[in-house]
Amino acid sequence: MCTIAILVDVADAPLVIAANRDELYARPTRAPEPLADGIVGGVDELSGGTWLAIHRAGRFAAVTNQRVLDPPPAGLRSRGLAVRELAMADDPQAYAGSIDPTRYASMNLVWGDASGAHVGYFRRETAEREILRLPRGIHVLCNDRIGAPGFPRGERLAEMIAAALARSTRLDDLIPALEHALGDRARNEPGDVPPSDRLPHEIARELTAICIHSATYGTRSATVAAFEPGRVVVYDHADGPPDQTAFADLRGLL
Repeated sequence: MCTIAILVDVADAPLVIAANRDELYARPTRAPEPLADGIVGGVDELSGGTWLAIHRAGRFAAVTNQRVLDPPPAGLRSRGLAVRELAMADDPQAYAGSIDPTRYASMNLVWGDASGAHVGYFRRETAEREILRLPRGIHVLCNDRIGAPGFPRGERLAEMIAAALARSTRLDDLIPALEHALGDRARNEPGDVPPSDRLPHEIARELTAICIHSATYGTRSATVAAFEPGRVVVYDHADGPPDQTAFADLRGLL
């Protein structure tokens, strides 16, 4: 999962999320399916982990990879397994606080329910573990800390969400607006692309889009969900690029 917006106490549901999963096309995955009793998420067939899990009790857990210069060493535990375990944990905060960052490639975890949402920054290189409660507002997590520079797609998504909320906070209006925003293909102009030491300029430009389409990597799926105390009121999923794929209601899987 590479882009996830978390809306805390700004809509007619106390917690709403809108997320795109960006991945190599060649990496085998399965669409959301039951992972445990009352828990649903997509499956990474190589690791058995998930990038986003929804719990029928009205909560979620998700991960984004942390942007790093060097590839992680072999033998680390899958970050997707941490998401599965976080979703299953009776006490998500306690589980997150017990994670050993050196066992995983660096990552950003986010989780929450109607009572609030948290983000955790876990860095293998420094053994750093920082967990923060998200205040009321619109938060967009990409591949670094929330608010970190260098992610135009995150800034654009936050702006589109703010505009949608200004029009209406009703879920009937907001959910279609979020699904539309996740499919946005606008990119920065060639002269306004954040510099990259690792990527060709054209690929770096493609990564400024909310919905990414490149030759080998792009937005594979999208999810919009809303939570009220003890229940999931929206769980829509597009099992493909959201600019080309219709969203389906997956609450029946929970």
